[in-house]
Amino acid sequence: MKVPEQIKSAAKSLIDLYGDAFDYLGKYKGKDAFLFRFPEDTDTGFPYIYLFKDGKATEVTGFEALGIIRLLVKD
Repeated sequence: MKVPEQIKSAAKSLIDLYGDAFDYLGKYKGKDAFLFRFPEDTDTGFPYIYLFKDGKATEVTGFEALGIIRLLVKD
């Protein structure tokens, strides 16, 4: 799935540092969820997820982001 420009704009600082890499996770509470993918050799802490609906992007990180990943990603 193509990453919306609104998400790329919200993640600009991460993209500038690490490059433009996202994984589509699926739908979360009616919004498209995208995970920013850091390079493998990077220690980053919590993941960054971007939720998108109706032209608006919302950044989620911390334990909430871990919870979203747990719901949407299968082992």
